[in-house]
Amino acid sequence: MISSQQTHYVFLSRDEFKYQIDMRTFEYSINSESVAGDGRATVSSICGFIVNAAHRAMVNEGYPGCVLSRCTFEIDERPRKGDDINIIVNSGLNNIVTLLNRSVSITDSEGIEIGRGKVAWSMPGAAQKNLVAENPSRTTRRFINKFHSIFPDVDSSAGLQLRIDMDFRGGARECAEFSVALKKICDSRFFFLARNGSDTLCRAVLQTA
Repeated sequence: MISSQQTHYVFLSRDEFKYQIDMRTFEYSINSESVAGDGRATVSSICGFIVNAAHRAMVNEGYPGCVLSRCTFEIDERPRKGDDINIIVNSGLNNIVTLLNRSVSITDSEGIEIGRGKVAWSMPGAAQKNLVAENPSRTTRRFINKFHSIFPDVDSSAGLQLRIDMDFRGGARECAEFSVALKKICDSRFFFLARNGSDTLCRAVLQTA
């Protein structure tokens, strides 16, 4: 649950110009619905929080119609039940290249970084083939939950560092039924595919370290 929101501004010097970067901080609490059997937050809940915060920031910045295209998450440590975490969303430089990209940092209640990520958005009409559902955080968690259901060891290893890269394709909708497949590339790398019939909804790669 989001308990508060803060806005900060940082100025970067570049080619004799200063760009204002809008950084928004969202606070979340890890409750019983967000944890695995080991008492730590599930990977899917953390990723859902990240996408939720990034989407809220986009809406606040005037992009209510944006849709999720790609996202990358790195999780160093999964917080425990009862912990509070902060997700800081950085809007990036205001130019055509980074306008719809958002970087995020996850910190614990003491400000120590425990994860990070990048989220890329598309606007309908500009990139019709890379769309996800109207509720991006719920849909992202649904894909990751399904991924997790066929690879349960992700959440059972405390201290395991994770990286997830997800690419959403055309036709991904919250209500769509889909099948999943998992291919082990090596001991620390897995390829995940979600399909609805002949349509690919999501491609993902999970790496552990």
